[in-house]
Amino acid sequence: MSTTHAARPAVDLGRPTVARPGLALVLALLSIPGSTVAWDLPLGGLWIGLPLGVAAIVLGVRARRDLRGGKGRAMATVAIVLAALAIAQMVVYSAVLALS
Repeated sequence: MSTTHAARPAVDLGRPTVARPGLALVLALLSIPGSTVAWDLPLGGLWIGLPLGVAAIVLGVRARRDLRGGKGRAMATVAIVLAALAIAQMVVYSAVLALS
C-alpha cells in the first residue's frame, strides 16, 4: 500500500493571502514614541521611528489595496495617517534643529 502526496514546497514563496491592517496599526503606534523618545540618542528618532513609520505606511497601503471595505480598511487608513504624522514630526524637528 502506497500513499501519494502532492508535492508542496516547504516554504510558500507566493504572495500572502491575508492583509495585515492590525500589524500596520501597531507599527504606526510604535513609530510615535520611537520618533519622540529617542531624540537623545545618536541620529535621534530617525533610526527607530522612521523605519517603523515607513513599514506601517507600506503595510497600510497594501492592506487598503487588498481589502475592499470594513473595519480592516479603516484600520489601515488610521495606520497610514499616524505613521505619516510621525514621519512629518521627525522632518519638522530635524529641520528646526538644523536651523538652530
